[in-house]
Amino acid sequence: MSDHALTPDQARALLDAAGVFTALTPFDPRFVGSIPLDVHGPAADADIACGGLGFEAFAQALTAFQTRPDFSLSETRHCGERSMIARFRIDALPVEVYGRARPVETHESYVHWLAEHRLIQLAEPRFREDIRRLKAQGLKTEPAFAKALGLGDDPFAELLKLASPSDAALTAVLHQAGYGVA
Repeated sequence: MSDHALTPDQARALLDAAGVFTALTPFDPRFVGSIPLDVHGPAADADIACGGLGFEAFAQALTAFQTRPDFSLSETRHCGERSMIARFRIDALPVEVYGRARPVETHESYVHWLAEHRLIQLAEPRFREDIRRLKAQGLKTEPAFAKALGLGDDPFAELLKLASPSDAALTAVLHQAGYGVA
């Protein structure tokens, strides 16, 4: 893979051209993670969250990608709950599709992503650059947001708390961390 990250639009175009969202339509696929936030590095994978699973039907839908390089499909438990993860590549883009039985809107990772998206939209551009810098130093996305904002010890729990406050409340968090907009 090159040392240059795909833009969010380029990554989405690759996913669309490969039919990823079409194949996963019954499972409410959502393009989440660092790429659509545009805080990713060149090795970032495209994360797609799915929900409302019948696990056998989900596994069957994922077989559409079994001829893709590096394809793997596994079951695991996330937060004590049955989950399924598929990994594969589309050209140089690593892809991770994960799903659970409950709706995507209730997945912790999706709720984190919504909070992160809102914060980026409300903050000055320097905030996104600082997140990229922290991620380049080795932090994962949630810990990078927590560090930039000066949040508590558990970045995952802290980001869940930021998913529902009003824009005014999030703007106050950003101002307190030095990322306010005029």
